[in-house]
Amino acid sequence: MTAYAQRPCSARPWRCGATVQASSPPVVAAVAPAAATLLAHTSVEAVADLADAELSLGRADTAAAHLTALLAEQPVHERAAALLMDALGAQGRQADALALYERVRETLADDLGTDPGTALRERHLSLLRAERPALTSSSNLPAPLTSFIGRDEDLARIHTLLAAGRLVTVLGPGGAGKTRLAVEAARRHEYRDGAWMIDLASVIEPAKVSAAVLAGIRGGARFEARMRVVGDELDVLVDQLVGRESLLLVDNCEHLIDAVAHLVATLLSRCPGLRVLATSREALAVDGEALVPLGPLALPGPNDDVEQARRVASVRLFTERAAAVRPGFDVDETTLPEVRRVVRGLDGMPLALELAAARLRTLSLPELADGLSDRFQLLTSGSRTALPRHRTLRAVIAWSWDLLSEHERTVAERVSILPGGVTLASAAAVCAEIPAAEIPELIAGLVDRSLLQLASDPGRYRMLETLREYGIDRLRETGDLDTVRDLAAGYFAELMARCDPQLRGPGQLAAIRVVSAEYDNALAALRWRCDTGDATGAVALALNLTWYWLMFARHPDAAYWLGEALAVPGGEPTPDRDCAQAIYLVNRVDARPGTTAEAAEIRELVDRLLAYPVLPVRVRALTVLPLAILQEEETALAILEALVDDVWLAGLAHMFRAQVAENAGELDKMRTAVDVALACFRQASDRWGQATRTAVTRPTAAVRRRPRRRAGRPARGPVAGRRVRLAQPQRRGLQRPPLDRPVPAARRRRPDDRDDRLGRERANSPEMLALVNAWEAVFRMRLGELDRARKLLDDAERGLHSGTRFPADHARTLVGNVRAVLCLETGDLADAEKAVEKAYAAALKTRDLPIMSQVAVTTAALAQAHGRHHEAAVLLGAAARLRGTHDRTNRYVHELTYRGRAALGEETFATAYDKGWELDGKTAVTEVDPARLRA
Repeated sequence: MTAYAQRPCSARPWRCGATVQASSPPVVAAVAPAAATLLAHTSVEAVADLADAELSLGRADTAAAHLTALLAEQPVHERAAALLMDALGAQGRQADALALYERVRETLADDLGTDPGTALRERHLSLLRAERPALTSSSNLPAPLTSFIGRDEDLARIHTLLAAGRLVTVLGPGGAGKTRLAVEAARRHEYRDGAWMIDLASVIEPAKVSAAVLAGIRGGARFEARMRVVGDELDVLVDQLVGRESLLLVDNCEHLIDAVAHLVATLLSRCPGLRVLATSREALAVDGEALVPLGPLALPGPNDDVEQARRVASVRLFTERAAAVRPGFDVDETTLPEVRRVVRGLDGMPLALELAAARLRTLSLPELADGLSDRFQLLTSGSRTALPRHRTLRAVIAWSWDLLSEHERTVAERVSILPGGVTLASAAAVCAEIPAAEIPELIAGLVDRSLLQLASDPGRYRMLETLREYGIDRLRETGDLDTVRDLAAGYFAELMARCDPQLRGPGQLAAIRVVSAEYDNALAALRWRCDTGDATGAVALALNLTWYWLMFARHPDAAYWLGEALAVPGGEPTPDRDCAQAIYLVNRVDARPGTTAEAAEIRELVDRLLAYPVLPVRVRALTVLPLAILQEEETALAILEALVDDVWLAGLAHMFRAQVAENAGELDKMRTAVDVALACFRQASDRWGQATRTAVTRPTAAVRRRPRRRAGRPARGPVAGRRVRLAQPQRRGLQRPPLDRPVPAARRRRPDDRDDRLGRERANSPEMLALVNAWEAVFRMRLGELDRARKLLDDAERGLHSGTRFPADHARTLVGNVRAVLCLETGDLADAEKAVEKAYAAALKTRDLPIMSQVAVTTAALAQAHGRHHEAAVLLGAAARLRGTHDRTNRYVHELTYRGRAALGEETFATAYDKGWELDGKTAVTEVDPARLRA
């Protein structure tokens, strides 16, 4: 830019205000002066662009007329003056051109105290030498044919880096949109002496790079005027560029990387006004180079709705290109699932998305989404005018693959089978024939060439799905695919075997990180062992993942993969296989056998496990699981408590005893067992075990902080008669929430759609979704939205129609209980009675007394609604017995107690309450049966 152009608007002699008034409506200048100034500047440049175009077409007289008018208003606009000098010279009016130069020079000196810029001075010298300049464009950047979508942050980064430095390289894999981004960045920035695009895709020999660049810039008048120098091409290039403020956009450098790097380094060192914007699949590695790594476009989230998805760049690109070939195409509720599959399946890579959109000329959207399993056969219909390597998806990737060395290709192809990413260790494992010492450098080379990307975990790299598919195809073609998968399966099986025991000791956190990072790769190895009929290997690998599944409650994963491993033919009964069968049954069925045959199968399994003279530690610990299914807790406890030789197993035994005591409402026993378990887990340095202790004791933590006073006795002291407000503990997410607690005014808002989705996103089974719906129904009731609460309960019941998995019966208990309270709220006692009876029947199946205590409280509320206050008091006492403590933290209990005292009197109520409290657990379960209210 000239010194004049860099000056602020207020310092220019032609005054921005006058220009605004002349070039834009007065109302715009008055209301939005900044916008008006921008419009004025744009209009001036448009006139100059028009004149430039007219000159290139040989219409010098028309261009001269436009430029003369422009200079009358803008007397020191140097670009307009230079173009007018060219036009006058083309008309043979050299004297007029020289006179124009003198007028502009004098005006610049008088008004700005500066000399004419380089472009004007060169034209002056050319006229003095009687040279006639060629009249061509000052830039050869291609005009866009389609809209530019996304990449706003990348554009801003390029702009910032070119302003601060002189060499920027846009890096990325093939099809990432490097060229389009670079052209857009160059178009959005003005360079005094032009911007020139040099496409090296068709250049094969490194020695011809300089000639290709020189040929690319020879089209401009300002360069052509100086093409008198004869000599070395590099010297000619320097002579053309020295003293200029220009940009070279050097495209497709990767196959000539060394030659381009040396040329760019030389030009930048000898041409101070030059800037270079390069595109490549690897860096030039030149001093001063700034990199702009280009990855996929942003992808829609798995739970994004239509409006959210429409704002995502990958969806916008695919939708716009699809609408160009199929008018009316848009993203809506119907098309969103397939659009999401397409853009995510293609990694959000722009070229792949455009090729996919083009296929909608002949395919439906579902057909396109389904066809991505063979994407290289599908995406073969690109633009006829595109370079051959951009017309098909395979050609794009093959271009990058062919530039690799033999060992680089081997590594790229072999790590492509790893869906969860690659580390140096896993790369060495699948590339057994390559020395391990060479792997780090080869991996670094693939990163440099944009075939691998750094992952968020240190030391881990990922390959885009499309690149992975190409690499797998190459392995299949060479016949190496099975061998490489065998190597990977062996490595990850051995890694999981090392990590499994560490999950139960001081190395737990490190082992969790490793298993979590390699989880997808481990599952791929397990799938391969299943597919190849390796029954023993599949069961062993599945068992080594078992404790990880249990720690993170991945019960669906455990059930599926253990089932797959056990289904492989040829497996003989072994301790490992029987243990895998036991864990599979626990994750597959509810907390009880579904049929007599199933119970017999479990009994046979238990007998085999107990008959083994020696069991591995893991197998010994998990032997109790089928016993729990058979409801033989005492036998299971006896087995666990015999394992005193292992401190971790002792901790597990006491934790199991604590859970049995909790289910029986024996809270004192539970606390004692939990404390011993905690000590054992601390000694074993098992953080998961210590955290589990907190989860088990949390349901009673609030109660333990309260005085142990019977609910039936009158309160003494200043708290008597107060309305207690304390959150009901959420025992495993199943405890009855505080149904009638008022919602604070500051929090009384209607949940938006995103809030409604939060719980459902976490629900990975119909049973868990029913729990989520029941909980939301509770809060809708608190907000007074009874109709909405009723609909949620209807949805929950439909989801539980035939479910048998845990926690189906717990969920039925909660849903029935909440519905009974809803009916009580609306005065529908008949339906309330039906609902609470269903809840009672479900609670019986859980064999969980604290869960049964919730039903007992609701039954007490039903008794009060019928005016049977004495029975209600007994039921409240029985509920406390089932719970294992007098819970004064539950506001619902407090309200029922308050009303019972008012109806019966303090002493009568307390006597009735004590009657229920003094029942044993088994009798209390019978006493709280809501059917007894009909007697």
